[in-house]
Amino acid sequence: MFEALGERLAAALKKITGKGVLRPEDVEAGLREVRLALLEADVNFKVVKGFVERVRARLEGAEISPGLTAPQTVVKAVNDELVELLGGNAEGLRYDSRPPTVLMLVGLQGSGKTTTAVKLAVLARRDGHRPLVAALDFRRPAAVEQLKTLADRESVAFAKGEGAIDEAQRLNCDVVVLDTAGRMHVDAELMEELRQLKSRVRVTETLLVADSMTGQEAVKVGEAFGRDVGVDGVILTKLDGDARGGAALSLRLATGQRIRFAGTGEKPSDLEVFHAERMASRILGMGDVLTLIEKAERAVDREKAAEVEKHLRAGTLSFDDFLAQIRQLRGMGSLESMLDMVPGGGQLKGQLAGADPEREMKRMEAIILSMTPRERAHPDLIDGARKRRIARGSGAQPADVNRLLKAREAMQKLAKQFGALNRKGRLGALPRIQGQGGAGW
Repeated sequence: MFEALGERLAAALKKITGKGVLRPEDVEAGLREVRLALLEADVNFKVVKGFVERVRARLEGAEISPGLTAPQTVVKAVNDELVELLGGNAEGLRYDSRPPTVLMLVGLQGSGKTTTAVKLAVLARRDGHRPLVAALDFRRPAAVEQLKTLADRESVAFAKGEGAIDEAQRLNCDVVVLDTAGRMHVDAELMEELRQLKSRVRVTETLLVADSMTGQEAVKVGEAFGRDVGVDGVILTKLDGDARGGAALSLRLATGQRIRFAGTGEKPSDLEVFHAERMASRILGMGDVLTLIEKAERAVDREKAAEVEKHLRAGTLSFDDFLAQIRQLRGMGSLESMLDMVPGGGQLKGQLAGADPEREMKRMEAIILSMTPRERAHPDLIDGARKRRIARGSGAQPADVNRLLKAREAMQKLAKQFGALNRKGRLGALPRIQGQGGAGW
């Protein structure tokens, strides 16, 4: 996310930070580049103008903070203003002191309300609550069935119509997520329908679901819903595909409300609290290690990780262990999204351009599943004939099986060479899968 904006801002700031002495003309030249970067990212021109003026005001007559150089002071000013522009949010769901908490999702058709409803329910369950999703979109064909299918898949309670509140109480659910109807465009009928719904139901929060890919259109939608219905926060969807970031940087001004959550993928777990400081750090290429750690804590089975570590130390790493590590890594989300959280990850993504690590990991998984339980437990048994059989069963080539065997051996050697893996995270083996087994792996 934000790749184009991040690259342009990095280039603009490099012109300033590359100099030992910060001169006024250097600052002005850098701010011109920042202005162009934001405009090209489809950020609202009023937002851009205010942003640049505030950065300039921070820098005029500013004293250099202890431990910072003059150029670093410029980067800090840009970072601080980005945090302000993004809304300064670090807040998750607000739960009503008098259950049930009722979350009303509003937005245009196609913005991702239905999938977001289930993602919010999963998030609420992770917080220790009992959620129910309610279908109120009776205009879009198959909308009710889609929500029910997604809810069933995640074992989330489902109901339809405004009677869902009573159903939630009957099922002892304390969070209700309302998936309301949308339109292809904003119209008076939709707004009146939503206002009437809010008048009949005790809504805890109204959250606007906006598609980040629509750029300035998302800003117009935000203005309309904020004015006619009233919103308490924004959920920005499809942020994983938004290289520019214009909607994210403009919606605060449009709605007067903070971006509360970000949808970063298709999986139910791909909904993050929108931490403004962390997002600003990502945009400036400084990573987001805290979110990466949180994802790891949720995805990693500590008992299984400890078992794999034990096997690595003993030199008995099986392919069952290897498969468990691959699945836990994939459970954290796409590798591309994880690289966004690693400081300097943008450069690494550039080096991997054209490669498809997700596809390679799926291929490794298929090869392992084509092995017999005995072969997975004792990889040394796999000779030429077995390699050919495993390759046929997984749709791969014998050379692919060889690369996987070498990858396992490389992990085993690394474990012996460096001793115990990182005791805190026990994730040290995972990044080493790629590139350790010869060409391609």
